[in-house]
Amino acid sequence: MTRASSMFQLISEQTEQRPYFETGGIGRSHEFYTGEEQFRREMARIYGRRWLPVDHVSRLKEKGAYSTLNIGTGSVLLLHGDNGVQAYHNYCRHRGYKLVEEASGKRQSLVCLYHCWVYDRNGKLKSYNGTYFDHFFDKEKNGLLPIRTEIRYGVVFITFSDDAPDLDESLGEFGEFARVYELADLECVQAKDYPVASNWKLVAHNVNESLHFPTAHKDLHRITDFDDAGTYDLKGDIVGAWQSIRSGFNSVSMTGRSGRAPMPLVPEADRQRINWITILPNLLFGFTSDYVMMQWVWPESPGTCFVRHFWLFHPSETVKDDFSHEAVFALWDKANYEDWEMCERTHRGLSNPLWRPGQLSLDEEVVSQIDAWVAAETAGPEDGRAAAPGAGSALPLDPAAAEG
Repeated sequence: MTRASSMFQLISEQTEQRPYFETGGIGRSHEFYTGEEQFRREMARIYGRRWLPVDHVSRLKEKGAYSTLNIGTGSVLLLHGDNGVQAYHNYCRHRGYKLVEEASGKRQSLVCLYHCWVYDRNGKLKSYNGTYFDHFFDKEKNGLLPIRTEIRYGVVFITFSDDAPDLDESLGEFGEFARVYELADLECVQAKDYPVASNWKLVAHNVNESLHFPTAHKDLHRITDFDDAGTYDLKGDIVGAWQSIRSGFNSVSMTGRSGRAPMPLVPEADRQRINWITILPNLLFGFTSDYVMMQWVWPESPGTCFVRHFWLFHPSETVKDDFSHEAVFALWDKANYEDWEMCERTHRGLSNPLWRPGQLSLDEEVVSQIDAWVAAETAGPEDGRAAAPGAGSALPLDPAAAEG
């Protein structure tokens, strides 16, 4: 099979006649970025209803492997059991004690430290040491509460809703990018969490535009060309853009050079590009020919979020004795802290109720697309759908609500 010369041959036809390019866009209101009511709607209608990407399968390969994630005020446990990866509410069924605090690891049994209830790797209650029940207690009905879980392209998805939109339809054309970059087969070699004192949408904006590279990211600007870039118009609940790597470099890292082989299916033109693809609402991919980044932004409050960043490489490279990802990590770890300062200062500015929306340039189409998608998802009157953690009503991460 002949490799495509460009991702443009593999996705739908792109047009430069989109209405956005006539006038650019306009930012949203102070309330949209910092308001309590807007945040509550986002948690209920987006994070409480849609499919959410939460991890990569390479971190959960062995039976008993687990990872945890906080979403709003709730906690999720991903656990590789006998039937594959399954998500659960990360709370003991006895009194709601948070079961696992560690971010990741491997266990065959999970022990609640409050009253020593023990669960196996399939979420079943094995024993309830230290508590005494008579005939009324059914151990089979007191396992961990499951959360709907699916896997696509090596990404683990969960939803708290019974009427979530169709996952494959939402992913649209993402599968073409996942296929050529062999996403399902890559290995996560490092993960890091970052707290950010900013609204989550401002982080999503920041990682989806490169206009700030010359002023904020000297290392990135040396290697990538913010002028040789463009926006995709993609099918599904995804947005994206591409950006060129400057001549003389073959990797986005501190050195700009890598001996790692390009992934074989990556189209020729895209070997000198980064493809920035975001699965809405909150997972950004940086697809490069020698590695892939995954970067989540998870909301905590109208003014705080945390970012989880993965760095993934092809297994044919990670098995080599001289494999190193330090130059890649060093660049992005430094750039991340530069980004968070900008997001936090922007949030402080937008928190002023006297602020008025500004003009967006032709190069900020993805920023406008993100805001338009969030606005459409949160528009309209209340409709009684289940709320997400922290939203103030029937929380899907509340065991009592989930059980009912």
